[in-house]
Amino acid sequence: MTVLIVYVDDILITGDDTNEIQNLSKNLSQEFDIKSLGRLRYFLDTELAHSKQATPVDINVKLGARRDSPPINKESFQRLIGKLIYLNHTRPDVAYDVSSLSQFMNDPREIHLQATYRILVYLKNTIGQGLLFSQSDDSIVEIYTEVDYARSVSDKRSTSGYCSFVGGNLVSWRRSKR
Repeated sequence: MTVLIVYVDDILITGDDTNEIQNLSKNLSQEFDIKSLGRLRYFLDTELAHSKQATPVDINVKLGARRDSPPINKESFQRLIGKLIYLNHTRPDVAYDVSSLSQFMNDPREIHLQATYRILVYLKNTIGQGLLFSQSDDSIVEIYTEVDYARSVSDKRSTSGYCSFVGGNLVSWRRSKR
């Protein structure tokens, strides 16, 4: 998947298919005067950090209701996910992944527990990160939305989400499955 994000005169191309990213960049450069500034460090007043050691999930693992994975203790898994849900208030970087794992609280499997452990390792390696609220004189409200039409492996339902900012500070977010 390749994503093209355009904001006024800033363009961000990202995704997991490097060939597609190169093709899109090549096609855009035939129509527009664009240049690559290298690895992304800032976008829309947001500083980005890159790490190969700490990612909350393995994007190549499809969780779904995996009957081929052994079952695990349901109550322990529910307690662990509950604690991670509480943590979402200060660490929205794991909110999507925790919400995805919470779908399997009624029939958790070893693969779901391994994905949860990966989130815990990510949190351990990124201590000190979280939300920073800065003082601002403006009260501009910005809202962003996203939908992943029928991406769920287990039930083919769509997931949508939004986040809202006031004065550049994240004040609310939500993710839901439809």
